[in-house]
Amino acid sequence: MEMHHLPFKLRALTLAIASAIIAGQPVSKARAENNLSADTEWSCEIASDGSGWQCSVVPLKQGAMKRAPRPVTAPVVSPASKTMTAVSQPEGIRTQLDWVNKSNLSEARCQRLEREEPWCAGTYVEPTRPGKNFKGDPNSAPIIADADESTYQNSIATLQGAVKIRQGNRQLESDEAYLDNEKNFGEFKGNVVFREPGSLIVGDIAQSQLDTGRTEVDNARYVMHESHARGSAEVILRHEDATMDLDDATYTTCPPGDKGWQLSGDSVTLDPSTGYGTARNAVVRIQNLPVFYSPYLYFPIDKRRQSGFLYPTKMGFNDEAGVEFDLPYYWNIAPNYDATFTPRVMTKRGFLLENEFRYLTEKDEGELGVAGLIGGDQLEDENRHYKKDRWFANARHRRQFNDRWMAELDYADASDKDYLDDFGSSLDYSASSPLNQRVMTRYYGGNDYTNWQTKLDVHKKKNMNRTADDPYNKLPQIELRGNWQATDRIQVNYLADYTYFDRADDWNYVKEQPDPGFPSGSKIFESIYNEGYGIKKAVGSRAYFETGMSYPMYTTWGFLKPEVKVRSVNYSLSNLKEKEVMEDLRNSYVGQEFKDGDFTKTPSTTVPAFSLDSGLYFDRFTELFGTDYTHTLEPRMKYLYAPHVKGQEFNPIFDTGNMGFSYSSLWQDNRFSGYDRLADANQVSLGITTRFIQDDGFERMRFGIGQIFHFDDRKVYIANNLGQAGKVPDQPDEDLIAKDSRLRQELLDSTSPIASEFIYNFTRTMSLRQDFVWNSNENRIDNYALTYRYRPSERKTFNMGFRYADRVERFVKDKDGNYIETGRDDDNNPIYQKAKNDLKATDISFAWPIPYTRNWSAMGRWQYDMTNKRNLEELFGVEYASCCYQVRLFWRSYVKSTDNIDHPKDRSGIYLQFVLRGLGSLTGSSGKEYLQGISGYTIREK
Repeated sequence: MEMHHLPFKLRALTLAIASAIIAGQPVSKARAENNLSADTEWSCEIASDGSGWQCSVVPLKQGAMKRAPRPVTAPVVSPASKTMTAVSQPEGIRTQLDWVNKSNLSEARCQRLEREEPWCAGTYVEPTRPGKNFKGDPNSAPIIADADESTYQNSIATLQGAVKIRQGNRQLESDEAYLDNEKNFGEFKGNVVFREPGSLIVGDIAQSQLDTGRTEVDNARYVMHESHARGSAEVILRHEDATMDLDDATYTTCPPGDKGWQLSGDSVTLDPSTGYGTARNAVVRIQNLPVFYSPYLYFPIDKRRQSGFLYPTKMGFNDEAGVEFDLPYYWNIAPNYDATFTPRVMTKRGFLLENEFRYLTEKDEGELGVAGLIGGDQLEDENRHYKKDRWFANARHRRQFNDRWMAELDYADASDKDYLDDFGSSLDYSASSPLNQRVMTRYYGGNDYTNWQTKLDVHKKKNMNRTADDPYNKLPQIELRGNWQATDRIQVNYLADYTYFDRADDWNYVKEQPDPGFPSGSKIFESIYNEGYGIKKAVGSRAYFETGMSYPMYTTWGFLKPEVKVRSVNYSLSNLKEKEVMEDLRNSYVGQEFKDGDFTKTPSTTVPAFSLDSGLYFDRFTELFGTDYTHTLEPRMKYLYAPHVKGQEFNPIFDTGNMGFSYSSLWQDNRFSGYDRLADANQVSLGITTRFIQDDGFERMRFGIGQIFHFDDRKVYIANNLGQAGKVPDQPDEDLIAKDSRLRQELLDSTSPIASEFIYNFTRTMSLRQDFVWNSNENRIDNYALTYRYRPSERKTFNMGFRYADRVERFVKDKDGNYIETGRDDDNNPIYQKAKNDLKATDISFAWPIPYTRNWSAMGRWQYDMTNKRNLEELFGVEYASCCYQVRLFWRSYVKSTDNIDHPKDRSGIYLQFVLRGLGSLTGSSGKEYLQGISGYTIREK
């Protein structure tokens, strides 16, 4: 389970400063080796890589002469002595800390930088040195020391001039080093440089109490290459228990010389045993301007989570909430338990508190959440929930019993349908989708020749759309599906599904009307629901069975796949009134006769089917415009037969609908989704695809076109105007009678529309796609989509799209949501005003660097409804991105999909997000989810 990223990611600082400990480790071993007794002596030899001497203490050889004392050549130092004059570091290493400008990088490194962080002018590169690639345990590696001069006198070992002490992949450099054997003390003076892979510390003086590990580094600077973290401290003190005290410490991910942002603290303590740090008088500065202060601050120094305040996740302004601001608090209860408390202030709506608790064990994971307005909703204008308590709650749990068996719970509920639309949630729930209230368990079985799975699912859905029918609930669903490789060629598939469908009594959305509980003209509407009508009122059980056997044959030049299949669906229904159902079917299925004796609450349908799918592969080598291609020609033919079985009109519509038609539809076995309709077919699908493929596998172009030829009229369909009690139109707003008439005509056509797809890849970054469906029987375009995409780099994307779909007219509504009556027909039925309803929309989006700048980018999106001549969404903003921080500021204007299409309400908002790389977001999401609609745009936050 993914846990929170907390605001201060200073574990890199810990690693860098902890490097000072390592400076004590090799020194301690050197001290031990300097502890010569009368029975031991030094044994030195040239190191294998020629970088210096490798020395160790060995027993004194018999007969060897005793050593004479050497003259004193250096002053004796005491642990308390700090009178040495510090020698300044060379400017290159002290100020640049291994930073290399892009112009000095290798070509490969420069290309990688341009691809991953194009706004950076360089990166950190650790120079080549002996031992850099050592892979073993540094603590067990031998010590190699090198210096221009070395002396030993009165328990003091002195190394002078270009001192280098290396152990494994660690290396310590200084101008001078003094090791006091009697006092177990070491001091390193002048140009102190400590390295290990990925980290660097430079300082003036380092002192270490060798027997306890207490180490102090003065005037230190550090860098962690991979995380781009650097900083400084006046003094770094490492205690015997491994805790660290830093005086006047800083931390940033900005390059050397860049003061984009910096965290500083007068006193910082780092405790590796607990994994957290504390800072007193902590200040975050941006361009030297303090923007955040805390007198006492907790922050993590490794991957362990720590309690403390997070940065705000909401900071912005919109019409319905006003100014928004929140300040989450994270509580690290235990390594596998945590909680987040998020108080949120909205100037127009009041105070909202959201809490989330999460847990993770070896076999379980989940979350519990609850949110609510304290004191009720304070928004008075055009708000049906004024002064009402509003809340949201959820629970998610997943249990993995073993490798084959799992179970999960997904439950959510809200006080009203508008809650998520008004307030959203940090718990990953959509404002338009139903809320799941579900318990499910699944088991996987099988072996090398067969695999199967069974599922038990109790799934209730809470409708969160005020202008839509309530969905059916599955209470429960039991499913078994699998396949069996009977022989090398014969494959057997099977599926068994039993589901009980139910839903609330008042499930059928009728219309919106002014809410009588509010003053006239307040523009507050209520949704009207009723119990529905006819066959659509059905609830009950459905049992579906399917089994099939295929014998696929594949070669390099083609394939042939015969398959037989049997499908069966059986019902036991309730909540139906015979008179209503018969009237509904007679009104909906025009031209069909229904006898009163046909009515049944236990309809069943069984349909066998046979298909033969085949295709050929032809290819040739060709050259176009100087480029070699493999040109393919791939004809495909599929025959499908399924007889018509009468009586399917009595089957309810639990989860089934007519599928749209496209090139991929040519090869499907059923023209319906779901199991409530089993399509009849006697048809041949013919199609051909051609491709141009380069030698490296890049597909330059693909074009496919095809059509279905029907030998019989289709008789099975779902009437669009089912459940209409009278002539008053219900949702959706389309003219359902006209839509149904068009559908029936298509079932009589001997050919399907011609479907095609065309994809041309100009380059690997630029493509054009076209989907086209031409109804040759009616000489009209049914569907058309054209999309152009260009994404030359991570920072650059440009998209243009146009979509068209031919649809029947819709009914026009007034501002109160009522249909506009224009007259009466001969039977005195009302005639309503209509308008065009074709889908004709454009979508243009981009994210592109601003010319002549490295760090600035512009982004935007414009969706336009050409049919109704209105803007669906307008978005424009700018982004500044650098190595150490980024800022986004954008404005958005939009209408909701649930608004009255003839009288939509325009909404707008301004959103700001500030991200400090390596530290977190000062403004959290702040509307960044709206940027996801820009195809190819990557939200980069580290």
